[in-house]
Amino acid sequence: MEISNIKSTMYGKTENGTPIVEAGKETDKDIFLKMLVGQMANQDPFNPQDPTQYITQLAQFSSLEQMMTLNDSMEYLIGVNNGVLVNSALQTASSLIGKNVEVSSLDEDGKYQDYSGKVQSVAVKDGTVVLELKLENGEVKEFEYAELVKVNESKNIEE
Repeated sequence: MEISNIKSTMYGKTENGTPIVEAGKETDKDIFLKMLVGQMANQDPFNPQDPTQYITQLAQFSSLEQMMTLNDSMEYLIGVNNGVLVNSALQTASSLIGKNVEVSSLDEDGKYQDYSGKVQSVAVKDGTVVLELKLENGEVKEFEYAELVKVNESKNIEE
């Protein structure tokens, strides 16, 4: 490779003078369409390619675009579904405020530890419903709603 070719490559062009597309600047489908049009415009007129190849590439592109649209729709539906589930869990968890419950949570050593306490409040943090418990020893601690094991019959735990 000559020095002039190295310089042109450094400045965003190939050896043939074609601009280099930087990653993230254009979508994949735009790049594909540019490549397909470039391929069609620059084919050898004395040795043309089989037109069925272009039809196949366009069909594949159409399928890819439909899958991308479907993927976007699925992501939206998953987001809506997760929102509904979190709201449902929050509503159910809020009915536990003032009740005595037991939770089982992993400690720093990776072992399950059981805790008992009175639910003081519930909240959503990072998409997860958490219970704030006032433990029997007076400490206030947060637990994920999924760690709830048991709702106890009411017994007095010091406020």
